[in-house]
Amino acid sequence: MKHLFQLVFIATMLFASCSKQQNETLLVQLSDIKAMGDTLPKVAMQRLDSIKPHFDNESEYMRNKFALLDIRLHDKAYITHTSIKPIKGVCGYFEENGTAAELQEAYYYMGSVYRDLNDYPNAVTYFLKSAEIAESDNYIDSSLWECTYSQLSYLYNQQFNYSSALDAAIKGLDIAEKFNTSNERTYINTSTAYFESGDTTNATTLCNKAINNILGNGISKSNADIVSKAMYHYTITNQYLHAGLCYELLKSLPKNELPRNYIPNVAVYLERFVSADSAAITMSELYETTNSIESKYDAARWLTRYYVAKGEYEKAADYAINFINANEAVIDKRNFEHTTNANNFYRYRRDKEQETAIMENAAQQRFWTLLVASISIILLLVGAVHYYRRKNQLLGIILNMEENIKQAKALISIREKEIEKEESEIEKKEKELATLNATNSKLTNQLEAAENDFRMLVAQNRELTKLTLMNKIAGNAKDIIEKVKKAAKGKYHLNDDEWKELLGAIDKEYPEFTYEVNAKLKKVSEAQMRVCCLWKIGLTGPQIVNLTGYPRQTVWFRIKHFEEAFGKEE
Repeated sequence: MKHLFQLVFIATMLFASCSKQQNETLLVQLSDIKAMGDTLPKVAMQRLDSIKPHFDNESEYMRNKFALLDIRLHDKAYITHTSIKPIKGVCGYFEENGTAAELQEAYYYMGSVYRDLNDYPNAVTYFLKSAEIAESDNYIDSSLWECTYSQLSYLYNQQFNYSSALDAAIKGLDIAEKFNTSNERTYINTSTAYFESGDTTNATTLCNKAINNILGNGISKSNADIVSKAMYHYTITNQYLHAGLCYELLKSLPKNELPRNYIPNVAVYLERFVSADSAAITMSELYETTNSIESKYDAARWLTRYYVAKGEYEKAADYAINFINANEAVIDKRNFEHTTNANNFYRYRRDKEQETAIMENAAQQRFWTLLVASISIILLLVGAVHYYRRKNQLLGIILNMEENIKQAKALISIREKEIEKEESEIEKKEKELATLNATNSKLTNQLEAAENDFRMLVAQNRELTKLTLMNKIAGNAKDIIEKVKKAAKGKYHLNDDEWKELLGAIDKEYPEFTYEVNAKLKKVSEAQMRVCCLWKIGLTGPQIVNLTGYPRQTVWFRIKHFEEAFGKEE
């Protein structure tokens, strides 16, 4: 007997040890699949399905870990959630038995499911719960924390709550910078939130950071959509040089690696900075090649306006017909999407009803019993009272109708008088408006004359300044240029007097140069003129950086711009 007990004890210990070892193995596999799912979610889903049978007889904790990872992988693969029931069970379990990190993840995917079911209030609630855990616990997933605020920003944006969307985007950026995980996508998402809120200054700053990251690491298929979005932002805010840089970066990609948002965004760029004709070619290409109904709709609408403006009404009519057809297709597609969403919402409501069906069944039976009895009694009373009340109501209705007719006639008479008075006021305002338009036209002509006088004075002042500088320089223009060339060998920044002296020397040595710069480049800033002058006297890009202190990328871009305008200096 003693030996029998010893054998049972040993067998029990061996079974417990094997079970613990198996749990650890399965948890390692779940961790590996989770890591794979961040980049290859569909492959990870296949691998998770392959080990599903191992969890059928596992503990409740292991089954819930498996279920949570399955929901996560579906979300990573952009597969729309259609039921709240799976995540609700997982969330309930980890609320009772999970760690802070597990509950943070469960709340996050609870919010994701509600988001897919278009239940935005509950989605926001659970994303905020996930963020609250992350903010109060040291052992959290910082990447998930950042994604939480990204999701909140998206949801607020969908509800046109741009202020809250911006606040959430800023918090997400702060988290990324705190954990040193910020990248070009973090910057462009926050830039877009600023852009939607009307803050173009901060939007441009973050947009610049995103582009600088890409310039440092190189443009690729994975970040080309960011460059395209940045090009659109720069174009809308009229930043020609930055938009042009993005345009050049995108042109360097193979055609099959251009992002989906490239053609509509480049059309905006071409229309603003090149020509409407170039934009029309791009929009025509989009219309002919795209399989997207929405893209055909946008292209046909743009081309209709373009050909109407050019007076080519036959082409405009053709695209207008295409626009109408595309519009009908878009409406049909949206109706289909609405039907899908309604079905998803129905399944969500059905799951919710199943959870409470047992509790409600008994209450409903009692309710119907009482309701039938009450209705029977009420019907008897109503039948007795109805005849007498109806008779009195009919008499009252006849009297009220006569009184209402009298009141209506009086109101019509009053309203007719008010209309006559309003028409008189409108005629008076139209005359005043005509007078104001005439005065405005006169003031506009006076303003144009004043602007012409001002431009003439500016030109005269520029010539006098130039002559003064040239007189001061006398005959040592070449010496000044040589002095600057020597200074460029080291890091030496010219002061304002030295810049004026150099500009005067160049005007004397190359009398027509500044006129050519202003004629070919238009609206040349002081910084651009300085780089242009140093380039004219033969300095290289690094030498120009030494004298100006400007960023290397800026100097390179400006030299390229000058060479395109004037040709390379021999």
